Amino acid sequence: MEKIARFFKEHKRGFQCAFVCALAFCVFAAVWFTHIRGQGDKSLSWAINDQFHEFVPVEDNVRQEFFCGRDLLALSVVVAPVDPEHPPKGELELVLSNADTGEELARSTGEMRYILNGKDGYYTTLGLDRMVEMAYSTDEARYALTLIPHYEDEGRFAIGYEPGDLPQGIGLSVDGEPITGMLALVGVQDRVGGFLTRFYWVIALGAIALAGGSFWLFTSKKAQLHHLVFCLVLVLGILYGLVLPPYAAPDERFHINQSLSFASTIYDDHLPFAHTNMHESLLRPSDHNALIQVDETTVFTWKSLARWLPEGNHDEWGKTLPFDEPQVSSTYTMYAVSGFVVYLGYLLRLGFVQLLYLGRFANLLVFAFFTAFAVKKTPVAKPVFAIVSLLPMTLHLAVSFSRDSNLLACSFLFAALVLDAAFGPREKLTLRQLVPITLLGMVIPPEKLVYLPILALIYLIPRSRLGEHPHMIRAGILSICIGVFLMNSTATTTISSIANDEIRPPASILDGEEEDELDEEELEQLYADMVCFTPSYILSHPVQTFELCVRTVVENGEHYVRTLVGGTLGYFNLKKDLVISTTWVILVYLLMALAWLCPNGRPLSAKASAICLLAGLACCGLAVVGNVVWTPTYYTTIYGLQGRYFLPVLPLLLLARPKALTLHTDCSRGLVWTMGLVDLCVLLNAFLGVVAR
Repeated sequence: MEKIARFFKEHKRGFQCAFVCALAFCVFAAVWFTHIRGQGDKSLSWAINDQFHEFVPVEDNVRQEFFCGRDLLALSVVVAPVDPEHPPKGELELVLSNADTGEELARSTGEMRYILNGKDGYYTTLGLDRMVEMAYSTDEARYALTLIPHYEDEGRFAIGYEPGDLPQGIGLSVDGEPITGMLALVGVQDRVGGFLTRFYWVIALGAIALAGGSFWLFTSKKAQLHHLVFCLVLVLGILYGLVLPPYAAPDERFHINQSLSFASTIYDDHLPFAHTNMHESLLRPSDHNALIQVDETTVFTWKSLARWLPEGNHDEWGKTLPFDEPQVSSTYTMYAVSGFVVYLGYLLRLGFVQLLYLGRFANLLVFAFFTAFAVKKTPVAKPVFAIVSLLPMTLHLAVSFSRDSNLLACSFLFAALVLDAAFGPREKLTLRQLVPITLLGMVIPPEKLVYLPILALIYLIPRSRLGEHPHMIRAGILSICIGVFLMNSTATTTISSIANDEIRPPASILDGEEEDELDEEELEQLYADMVCFTPSYILSHPVQTFELCVRTVVENGEHYVRTLVGGTLGYFNLKKDLVISTTWVILVYLLMALAWLCPNGRPLSAKASAICLLAGLACCGLAVVGNVVWTPTYYTTIYGLQGRYFLPVLPLLLLARPKALTLHTDCSRGLVWTMGLVDLCVLLNAFLGVVAR
């Protein structure tokens, strides 16, 4: 017994990790048993023609010609018994062929006794014996659907169709007689099958390994807090990137266009470096796939990505084409990482899906390194930086093509390096400490004007640490950063527009009309008639502006609270977003509050706390004002404002800590590990939300 007790004592940590993994496995197994098992019958379908107002009895056969540009796994038609008292019996044979060549593509046979009895008819689905693939095709194929009944008694069925003239190449005939109209026809493109279970357990096993591995680091005396943060950010980011794939993050479609266009300017020798038209994108000819370029993630998005992941690229070397898809901005600074990695993928002849994941995970790796280094370098509020780096919204943006991924990483690191320079162990600063701060200060404001006040953190650094000419050094750093900012074309255009009251709403605000439905004169007139809350309008209408802000807080306050931490993930569209349970949102805010009170690192002085707080509030205020000036005057709430806009300066807002409320023990490691577990719960919540679509 003593040997057994000694053995358990010596390997206590290993048994604890095994227990954590076993508990996590039980949770994921229970979720699979109750929510995932049995979902394989879900199918992805679309209406080739969803109208039917008449029925025609069928004796010998039905032939319908139609166009289709998607995969076909099954076809559904509307049928009903001619006489409900005598339902048809026998077999119904389906043959799908190429209408131009006559080549048989697939067939199917079903029992007519399964036709539901009803005078209005029901859709009856016949699965094909093999999939008819049309992936990546830009032209629709012309098919011929033939239904041949083999009756066993006097019972007959009628088939539903929509009468009316049809385009050339589409025809309907019943028993050899042509009919002017088209069958009610639905195509089934894909079924979930066993893919969902396999994909679920890939995510589950990754989450289980993370739970056990992070517990091992949490209980290790050698592992530092920044080691734990790096591992959690990296693995959680990968899992988030799988559950919320490319095109799922806010505006990621346009950020992907920007990164691929940047890579194309290097790849194509005929193009100038980093210079493209913002209103179009430069891609390789095959870098598009309608099945995965969707903002709303579904199970079939996962399946399509898995299906096309192994595919390489076979386009002509060095060839790119312009596509009518807009980008985000005219600068490529925040797209350098993903752009160069995508260019490397071009050289390796990687396929479209491979490029998407390569660029995403490259951004994630940079974010994980920067944030872990920020946690390591900051002498104050280490738990705050760690928890903010692990927020679900932060991870969602970190593993995306969005420029917010690199912007967040640079903002966190800039604040940490300035705090290290101001309160770290060094008495005198050298170029080694000042150059990184200057470089980051040159990068952040040009990307988004609203974060210009973050440069005020330079005044945290005591004059005694800057040497003989502290004022000149500060002025020099600020002059370089602001000079680069002013030379940026986007910033100059924005400042000029605000100064001249030329702010106009984006093209998406068109009173319900699509931009491509209007000619140039109509669009210009529409914009001219739209008045926004420009600076002069705000000054002349203070009451209306105040009402706008109040209504925004009252009506959308919960949305901002949720989108700050990740209570809503996805594209931020009412029909496309993933709403996370309020329980996890409350837990995230509770952990953030505990991190704020955790005494890891030296407390800041009142002056330093005030500088950090004012700089953060100034950035938040500019973010709000920036959305206000884009808001049309007939809007009742501020247009486009989201809680994630405050993420880059969230650590600054949490640096001020009352001494009376400070916790007595340092619980930073436990908070970070607990935050990782909450992230796994949010991830599982998001997974089930996608499955439920």
